Amino acid sequence: MKPSYLMEVERGDSVIYRYNPPKDAIEAGVVKRTMLGADYTAACAYVEEQNALMAEWRKERKYLKELTSKSKVEDLVRSYVESLSFKQLSVKTQNDYLYYLKRWYKSKVAGVALEQAKLGVIMTPMCQRVYEEHASTSISLANHSLAVYRLLFNYAIRHGFTQHNPFTHVKAQKKRSRKVVWEREHVRAFLNTAFSKFEWRNVGMIVNMAYEWGQRLGDMRMLTWDSYDRETGTLTLTQSKRGANITVRTSDGLKAMLAQQYEDFGWQPYIAPVPKAVKGKLQPYTLNKLSKTGILIMAEAELPEELTLMDLRRTAISEMVDVGVPMSSIMSMSGHATPSSLTPYIKHTLRSATNAQSMRQFPPNLMER
Repeated sequence: MKPSYLMEVERGDSVIYRYNPPKDAIEAGVVKRTMLGADYTAACAYVEEQNALMAEWRKERKYLKELTSKSKVEDLVRSYVESLSFKQLSVKTQNDYLYYLKRWYKSKVAGVALEQAKLGVIMTPMCQRVYEEHASTSISLANHSLAVYRLLFNYAIRHGFTQHNPFTHVKAQKKRSRKVVWEREHVRAFLNTAFSKFEWRNVGMIVNMAYEWGQRLGDMRMLTWDSYDRETGTLTLTQSKRGANITVRTSDGLKAMLAQQYEDFGWQPYIAPVPKAVKGKLQPYTLNKLSKTGILIMAEAELPEELTLMDLRRTAISEMVDVGVPMSSIMSMSGHATPSSLTPYIKHTLRSATNAQSMRQFPPNLMER
């Protein structure tokens, strides 16, 4: 009997075979449409193998739709990943969520790893201990993971898999706001050092763009030429973190550097990729490689150890605040949604106070009695 989804296609006097599985299995990446040639036996063998994979996938999907409080956390995660809510997120957000969830997988809950714990067994005190275990290493990462686990169990409640969210009342610690900013001489020293070596050059470009445009390093390392208008020097970007759409202009200095960059790297999509090709292709910097290369450059430039590349966006925005740029204008450039979200960037300095006084005009007779 001919296997399901095996089709015959007439080509002149001969027949070739084609695998045409259902659309949902294709979109899920389980199987794909394939031309199989004229060998019927080989075509049948291939189709039967693929159909077995698809049957297993359907069995798993049915199982995941029938989760209960006796199901495990890892099953809940798999179910959530298959959900419409998850699939509507950006690829970056999806990857971030999975990363934060998996960071806690091996933590012990009720005598087993969290990923193996049953949904109805997990209680708030257990979750509090897991949180504190990870917060002792990094409050920021622990808070991110906590937020995603709360979201995960809310999904479970909405679908009737369990009746309570053990992460709701976990008390999180406040992360101390980081205030470190770079001085202009530090930025200049970093760029001069980065551009002194070819293998560091594109890290210098990423830092230069992030600093001038006030953008995140993650967006700058992934920046492609189609986001930048070389004629007008205009950057149009959809930020990866919150999806804000921003448009900014470029200084003459950076515009000239980008023109040179296009001559050297315009044949491929990324503005500042890793200069060394892999299998004939240039790849964007990973955050890890960008960080490690940045540390090498900073050490060579003899910069203060307290500085990090992640401080550059704060530096750029703080400089704008310091010289009195209106909040609405800063938000247009930075992509922040509300003025309150810029609060961490506000510093009380003599310069900013002086600028505020100079912009405020008192009527001549104010002090007259």
